[in-house]
Amino acid sequence: MQTEMIFASLLAITLIFIAILYLFNSLKETLIVMSVIPFSLLGVYIGHYFMGLNISLPSLIGALGLAGVIVNDGIIMMDTINKAKAKDEIFQLAARRLRPILLTSITTVVGLSSLIFFATAEAVVFQPLAVSMGFGLLWGTILNLFYLPTMYTFSSGKKFH
Repeated sequence: MQTEMIFASLLAITLIFIAILYLFNSLKETLIVMSVIPFSLLGVYIGHYFMGLNISLPSLIGALGLAGVIVNDGIIMMDTINKAKAKDEIFQLAARRLRPILLTSITTVVGLSSLIFFATAEAVVFQPLAVSMGFGLLWGTILNLFYLPTMYTFSSGKKFH
């Protein structure tokens, strides 16, 4: 079971990497978007600690699903800030994506909240999955809104005026 989960995780991350690379045609931008994934795992750990849960197989499955959602927000942000002509413009463009990214993240967390906080009977099995996705998404959203534009600014090879 453990080797299958590792294989599935590596396959998912590889496919995500290839998809982003195809979209942006830039290894640097792909790596910037992908770098949000490991940092978003901090939200998974904080959520499990806050809820008094241990990391389990459903938690890892939730973290794998989280990677897809986080990357989706990262693609939206990177596609927008990639159009910047000046350094100041990067954060202005990033601010335009604030509302859409927050709306998608908040609605997802609200949808998961009943399973996160009020899991009963058979649903308790899926609570760690929801905690991974919910808390990881909250932290990943912050990363996509602030970390991603900052990393893009520092690593951009563009000559800003």
